[in-house]
Amino acid sequence: MKNTITKVVAFFAVMVLFTACETDFDVNATYKDIAIVYGILDPSQQYQYIRINKAYLGEGDALQYAQIADSINYDTAQIFAKIDELKGDAVQQSIFLKPLWVKRSDDPNSPFYNPQFPYVLVYEGRFPVPAAIAGSDTVWVNTDHRYRLEVHNKKTGKVVTSTTLMVKDFNISKPLYNPNKPYIKILNKDNQNTVKWRAAVNGRRFQAVYRFYYKEFTGANDTTYHSLDYQLGVIKSQRTDGTEDLEITFSGTAFYKYLGSAIPANPQVQRLPWKMDLIIAVIPDDFNIYLEVNEPSSSIVQERPEYTNIENGYGLFTSRFLKKRTYNIDTEMAADIRNFFQSIDGSFIVKQ
Repeated sequence: MKNTITKVVAFFAVMVLFTACETDFDVNATYKDIAIVYGILDPSQQYQYIRINKAYLGEGDALQYAQIADSINYDTAQIFAKIDELKGDAVQQSIFLKPLWVKRSDDPNSPFYNPQFPYVLVYEGRFPVPAAIAGSDTVWVNTDHRYRLEVHNKKTGKVVTSTTLMVKDFNISKPLYNPNKPYIKILNKDNQNTVKWRAAVNGRRFQAVYRFYYKEFTGANDTTYHSLDYQLGVIKSQRTDGTEDLEITFSGTAFYKYLGSAIPANPQVQRLPWKMDLIIAVIPDDFNIYLEVNEPSSSIVQERPEYTNIENGYGLFTSRFLKKRTYNIDTEMAADIRNFFQSIDGSFIVKQ
């Protein structure tokens, strides 16, 4: 059996998940340090997190090695890492990263589940002051600037670097949003509802989601809060200069059918429609290319090109932008939800 060295990486993905990738190397070659770096800057967050791992030697199940801390983690004493904020080529500030252990997945089906060692090493950076405050939104990472990641291995002298642009804010034109009376109305009709927005500067791939919230009453003083996501779809812009208008349409009947299938039938409870979020997640070109390279393929040729924007290593350093609008549910929509569920379990009521 061929000996291999395999790198397995847990990657911060938006919606914000981890994805695993593998690459094989001949272990008979002269050993060299191979750094694996992943990070996604999110301007809405004060704290940013970077994964810094190393490749490792071993035969057998690579995922078993991935659960052994010494196999994938550098000695934190030998790693110096920072993020430089750049305006042109001038450094505006440096964010120094410190090691932090975070809890692994509690899902026993996850390949990174390990109850004997339930923590993962990341490197945390704190932006000290907001870059801007727009209404109720605080922006911690200046989207007009570029950001350069540097990872120094003090033992080997190796320096790993990468630079990313930031996706800028953008405008949502439909549904209309009045901050004083933010109501939304999606009715149980076979008509087309439209979500429309102006593409973000530096944005390439957009994913839109409606998040529906409802309250559930199981007793006199027992209220629980629930939410579920209705995926509107993914759309890519032709340009990244922020001059395109993009839109996604869906039918009201499809939305109601989704609610009926996703909310468990229970005639013993009462439910109240509460609110909805429209969330549009945007990623830049490099992140989009990474996802395209790693998307499932129907080709019989399974060898894929490897994409990385990390110099002297492998991985991805990039950004994302999340725009959220919160709407109250219109009274006519609330009545339509109640009427729709009458034939299922009669659980939804209308606020008096």
